[in-house]
Amino acid sequence: MSTADTAQPYTHTLRITFIHDGPNLEINRIQRVAMLAPASQSAQHENQAGYWLEVRDDKGNLLYWRPLHDPMRHDIESYGDAPGAPLRRQPASATKGEFEVLIPDLPAAHTFRLHGPSAGTRSTYASSGPLCEHSFDELRNLAARATNQGGAR
Repeated sequence: MSTADTAQPYTHTLRITFIHDGPNLEINRIQRVAMLAPASQSAQHENQAGYWLEVRDDKGNLLYWRPLHDPMRHDIESYGDAPGAPLRRQPASATKGEFEVLIPDLPAAHTFRLHGPSAGTRSTYASSGPLCEHSFDELRNLAARATNQGGAR
């Protein structure tokens, strides 16, 4: 990722709200907002674990990369029963939820991908791969449709 790629001027960001139910992941809402997305970071290496998002141009060049905290929590952190007791992790009872990501609406953006551990893997330490991929044409059309309808999707 070159400095020229990350320095592309842009004025808007896509706020994408995903919903998930177990391994099923889908876009619930998209808004195009006048703001800058969080800064891109240096992409990691092959066989990386965890979650991240990326934006690529039509030639597959990486324009934007950002790591994410686990957006589909598989466990819950809770306090111990007594004062001073250590925190503990317990498996989450619900597999449903929603989360948002912010991606820059760069002029050369062509593809958005969200990466994470495969559906059958509960560990964020497992090697990750694409969980979803969408074209920017699709994302922009969904955002425009939501704006024209005055709300979600």
